[in-house]
Amino acid sequence: MKNLFSGRSYEYFSDDEENRPTEVMATNHFKTLDGLTLDYYGADAGDNTFKVDGVIFKVLEDPDDGYRSHLGTIDYTDQHNSIFFSTPIARVKIETYDCDDNGGYGKNQGYRLVDVDDGHVWLEFGTHNYADYYPCFIFRHMAKATPLTAKMGEACPELRNGSIN
Repeated sequence: MKNLFSGRSYEYFSDDEENRPTEVMATNHFKTLDGLTLDYYGADAGDNTFKVDGVIFKVLEDPDDGYRSHLGTIDYTDQHNSIFFSTPIARVKIETYDCDDNGGYGKNQGYRLVDVDDGHVWLEFGTHNYADYYPCFIFRHMAKATPLTAKMGEACPELRNGSIN
């Protein structure tokens, strides 16, 4: 797995390597997940957190100069307000991606959590680079649409016969 992290996140860590041992451990742990099938419990795009195999990771932005940003680093966290599913919603694999943007406005680099059953991309985080001039940090959770499998009223008894009791 390519290491696409800049290794910096000024707002979260000091620049001293000794003061951030969990970030180093979390980054190394994350990179060892390459190729493994993991239980995915969801993500919170507001807090840049996701949960796989019972571990909550926080993805951190590297604010380059106030106008530009990159994928900074990753850490373990228990300091979050995120809500995750209590049971896994998918089995995923982590992939590195490096591709041109669909509109031709730059390049995307980062990581994806991809459903092993159908290829759905649940989560994507990394750096979008607008023509090598305005890179920006991205963290996108993409829910999967699921078909309604129960008839109206079977799952919600209060909706039987088209009325609420």
